[in-house]
Amino acid sequence: MVKTKMKVFTIIKEKSERIPDKNFVNINGNPLWWHLLSELDGLDVVVNTDSKKFINQLQNYELKTIKVVERLQKHVDWENNKDIDSSPVEDMLFDFCRSLDRSEIVVLTHVTSPFLKKETIVDAVHLLQKDPKSKSIHSVQMIQDFVWKKKDDVSSPVNFSLDRVQRTQDISPIFVSKGAFFIAKAGDILDQQKRLPQPLIFFPLDHIQSLEIDNFEDLEFARFLRGL
Repeated sequence: MVKTKMKVFTIIKEKSERIPDKNFVNINGNPLWWHLLSELDGLDVVVNTDSKKFINQLQNYELKTIKVVERLQKHVDWENNKDIDSSPVEDMLFDFCRSLDRSEIVVLTHVTSPFLKKETIVDAVHLLQKDPKSKSIHSVQMIQDFVWKKKDDVSSPVNFSLDRVQRTQDISPIFVSKGAFFIAKAGDILDQQKRLPQPLIFFPLDHIQSLEIDNFEDLEFARFLRGL
C-alpha cells in the first residue's frame, strides 16, 4: 500500500441514545470502537473523546498509533444542550484542523462504520489528489433502483418515470451519504467552514463497508457478519 501523509480524526462519546452505550457494545468479543480503530492502526489517528471508559479500554489493546485528546467543555455542553439541534462534530473538526498545516489531508471518520478498510481510505485520498478541481471526497452508497419520496400523503418518483416500465440499469443512480469518511485538506475545511468543502466528489462503498451502526438491526447484522 502506498503511504500517504494524512491525519485521521474521529470522535467517541460516552453516551448514546438510540443504542445505549453504542460505541461500547460487544461485537464478537470486542467493543464497537475497536473494529475501526484496529483496522486504522498504523495511520496517524486522533480520537476526540469525553469517555473515560474508552480511555480505560484502549489501554487493554496494543494499538500503537491511536492518540487521544480530551473533548473541550464547550463541545460537551453543546452536545448536552437539548435546545441546540445540531452536533458539535464539525466544530471539533475545525479546532483539529487549526492545529495542522493547511496542506494536510484530514480524514473525518466514525467508529460506527466498523467494516471500513484502511485501503479504501487510501484509495479515496489518492482519487482526490488526482482531481485538481475537487476540494473533498465523501463516502456514499450507490443505489440504482426505483426510489420514491413521500411528503405528507403524496408519493412521487425520484429517478424514474411512471409512464413506462424501465430497466434498473437504465435509471439514474441515487447516492446515499455515509459517515464512513469526509476527506479534505485542512485549509479548505477552514476556508469554507465545512467538513465537505465544494466542489466534492463521491466515493461509492461496497455493501459491507457502507454499513453504519444506527439501530439494533444494524448491530445484529454486524454481529452476524463478524461471526462468518
